[in-house]
Amino acid sequence: MAQTQTDAKLWQNKSVLVVDDYQAIRKTIKELFASMGLKVTEAGNGVEALEVMAKTKLDLVISDLVMAEMDGFELTETIKNNPKYRALPVVILSTHADYKYIFKALRLGADDYLIKPPTSEMVSIVLARVFNHEW
Repeated sequence: MAQTQTDAKLWQNKSVLVVDDYQAIRKTIKELFASMGLKVTEAGNGVEALEVMAKTKLDLVISDLVMAEMDGFELTETIKNNPKYRALPVVILSTHADYKYIFKALRLGADDYLIKPPTSEMVSIVLARVFNHEW
């Protein structure tokens, strides 16, 4: 399923927070999401992400797993256990492709899981599922 113009127009009003401890990866992911019409904000770890969330209305959080201070598992669990943020979709983006990581992330409340590096096609599928409730 390729991204359509309709999807890009729907997504242009959506805001995503990209959480990763590597600035170069955040830049790459930011460019990918921006090319799909999304407004992108960045954070270097889970603690920074929560600070951004307190000040910014977001439609989606994309988080790495392995980060200092607060990792992606802790961030996901914190978001999903907070009534204010519980409905906010969280997608994990990680190099860890092992089912143990995937199942743990989903068990903690992650809405989806992508393997790095993500393709634009996979991101489009996840965005359609998260925003348009399409499979």
